[in-house]
Amino acid sequence: MPVDSIIRRVFLVQGRDTFAFRNLLILTLFLWAGQAHAFHGIWLPSFGADQAGLAGAFYSPFGSPLVLEENPALLSRVKGHAFQGQIALNQARVHYEDEYLDPKLGTYYRNDRDFRPIAPLPALGYSYGGNRWAWGLALYAQGGGGADFPGLMRAYPATEVRTDGASGAPVTNRSGLAKETIHAQFALIKATPGLSYDWGAFSLGMAADLIYATKRMDRSYSDPLTGATLPGGFHYQSDPAYALGAKIGASYDTDHWSFAASFTSASRFYLDGRIRTDTYDPDYAYPAHVSRFMEWPARFVAGLEYRTENYRFVADISHTLWSASMNSLLFTLDRPLIIAPLGFRSPYLRMNLRWRDQTVVSLGVERSLEDIRLRAGYSYGRTPQTAEGVNPLLGTTVEHMVTLGLGWLFDGGSQEVYPDSQPSSFDIALQYCFPHTVKGIPFSEWWLGHAVAVEPFQVSLLSFEKETQVITLYLGFTLRWN
Repeated sequence: MPVDSIIRRVFLVQGRDTFAFRNLLILTLFLWAGQAHAFHGIWLPSFGADQAGLAGAFYSPFGSPLVLEENPALLSRVKGHAFQGQIALNQARVHYEDEYLDPKLGTYYRNDRDFRPIAPLPALGYSYGGNRWAWGLALYAQGGGGADFPGLMRAYPATEVRTDGASGAPVTNRSGLAKETIHAQFALIKATPGLSYDWGAFSLGMAADLIYATKRMDRSYSDPLTGATLPGGFHYQSDPAYALGAKIGASYDTDHWSFAASFTSASRFYLDGRIRTDTYDPDYAYPAHVSRFMEWPARFVAGLEYRTENYRFVADISHTLWSASMNSLLFTLDRPLIIAPLGFRSPYLRMNLRWRDQTVVSLGVERSLEDIRLRAGYSYGRTPQTAEGVNPLLGTTVEHMVTLGLGWLFDGGSQEVYPDSQPSSFDIALQYCFPHTVKGIPFSEWWLGHAVAVEPFQVSLLSFEKETQVITLYLGFTLRWN
């Protein structure tokens, strides 16, 4: 049975769209009006406001449902019932700039744009832990990305108009310039059921990822003087995409130390859909069907925790195989439609991103003051994005991140007074990702598409770069009861 049919059976009952879990999934997607920008990759670094205060390292000492995002073995820390909710208010500043000079004609322009999305990213989970077994379900917006850059000045080649056969006055574009508008949006959410079993100090867990993703991308050109739409733009909308993934984890506890490791598999989903182009030729005015796939990358994580009476020190190291999923994106059309730089229509659209694998190290410390928890953390990971893949369609990623967090325990209070209970908590954290810039280079895909003209052949001077800065406020609670 195809993957999308399996997941549809989970989300639907006898074909009805009113199943509560499906409605909750759609509600989560609607709440996620923006996109996550753009931490160590294209997903949030933390799931749970308590973990966020530790820069994404390890999890609560009492266990929580959202451990299913990374390591299901840590469900064994939950004793009794636990319900966890979080909202991450993600605000990014994505800055793009470029500078162009045609030494032959003297044409010059400079673009300088900011994109400042604000995205509320929710996460919910429930878990139950008994003497040996623990199980749970987590629902969360894991990742995404996007761009919105209107009115970028561009050199507009006559090849586009000639190929389209549009010779009328409204689209002749004698100025040789155009305004380019770029909009992209990618969203991915997961539902993860899982369970764990513990043999005293050792715990083993496994979970399944049910994945939903959608993608939209628009690129258009207009005459800077008249505003008339020019040929060459395209507009792509995917169908809903579904995929399955799996993860396994293990943990080992001593009186003062804990060690944990997990592996999350890659997940392939098919973002088939429709694409249309801006054209004045009636033979190409109707959309084409698109076939394409994308892989959400595999990830390895290992962590440790050291506990004293008043302190908790945590550390994580993760390795994500971005090169397998974000190297090149190929759109295959059912007929030639896209105008290629050489002046013919092609059934293919390729975007070379050239991302590399990434290792991230996260460190955190927690101070206990009766029912108050003070947290701080730091994380570093070399950006997976390379200079070959810089473009406005996908934001760059950050490298350095610092966090501060605060937790208040209640309904169980101090573990010295209530040794057999697990307290509920309210948690808040603030994450700041320092600005990081990636500069594009000659002969990259974006450079070739904007600095090189074919008819007549001409190479112009073009420099371009992207900068990303992110600040995120996490608000969360965890209710625990026996």
